[in-house]
Amino acid sequence: MIRPAVCADAPGIYTLICALEETRFPQEIFMWGLDIMLGSPSHILLVSEEQGDIVGLLHMRMEFQLHHCGKVVEILELIVSREVRSKGIGAALLKAARAQAVQQHCIQFEVTSNRKREKAHCFYRREGLEQTHVKLTEALL
Repeated sequence: MIRPAVCADAPGIYTLICALEETRFPQEIFMWGLDIMLGSPSHILLVSEEQGDIVGLLHMRMEFQLHHCGKVVEILELIVSREVRSKGIGAALLKAARAQAVQQHCIQFEVTSNRKREKAHCFYRREGLEQTHVKLTEALL
């Protein structure tokens, strides 16, 4: 079942994000940030729930961008638990996200994915996204 995330989903969301980034984030800071996002109209967090467990997450941010002269949605995180991958959960989360983006009058759907996640890139291409940009980053801390 795909549904909007709620505060009670925080432990499952934390587990998924730590798995995505292959680390353990400071839980108190993570929960503080998650709480802010759950209360923000610019952020939408969708979860996939199976038998009471959070097995998938899609987090997206919507904002007006001057260079598009419209509202753009960016997927910030999309992860499905390793145990249930290849069962259509990621595609279902993406479909639900697209519906939310259209409802919010967004004109473009974007995602940035670490270059090491080659399987994720294949998934996004299969789902209709195409690579049109290069992202450059610099660590500040």
